[in-house]
Amino acid sequence: GKVSASPDTFIVTVLAQEKSKNTKEGFSLVNNKIAQVKKILTENKIADADIQSTNISINPNYNYDNGKTNIDGFIATHGLTIKIHNLESVDNILSGVSSVENVQIQSTSYDIDDKTTLYKDARDLAIAKAKQKATDIARASGVTLGRILSINESQGYASPIANQYFAKAEAMSADLSWGGISAGQMEINTTVNITYEI
Repeated sequence: GKVSASPDTFIVTVLAQEKSKNTKEGFSLVNNKIAQVKKILTENKIADADIQSTNISINPNYNYDNGKTNIDGFIATHGLTIKIHNLESVDNILSGVSSVENVQIQSTSYDIDDKTTLYKDARDLAIAKAKQKATDIARASGVTLGRILSINESQGYASPIANQYFAKAEAMSADLSWGGISAGQMEINTTVNITYEI
């Protein structure tokens, strides 16, 4: 069974990255970038509960010269996964985040917060189709359907993936226009397998 619905949530992951001479400086620099991103999110009324830190790390940056390996600094990273429930603010947030130097927009996608009713509708369709198919096969085979012996269900959904932006801010125009993000439709799928006694 399959039903379609409009997404109500936009999910974007961003990553701040800075090179530094030592670990303390690296974390300070990258945290400054994250603070700028969070300021943009606050201005667009994104709740703290919808912002999650990811990919926090600091690693040596190696330089290879004449067969020798040297550490010439450190790479600090700090990512955020952001849920945007007001889709009208997506353009502003993407444009604002992309203007922060050394912050990359890594991926974007859509979702529906509560899929309970949609899965129920898809399940009902799947069961109706399964029953009809079983009835048709039984009739064609000259047998009669008995009681149901087992029912198995699997669920899934296909989310429209928005364009993914891997470009760094310095490579983008300051007056960048995203042209209006289109949410499209999501497909909610449920597969039902029913075993009948004959």
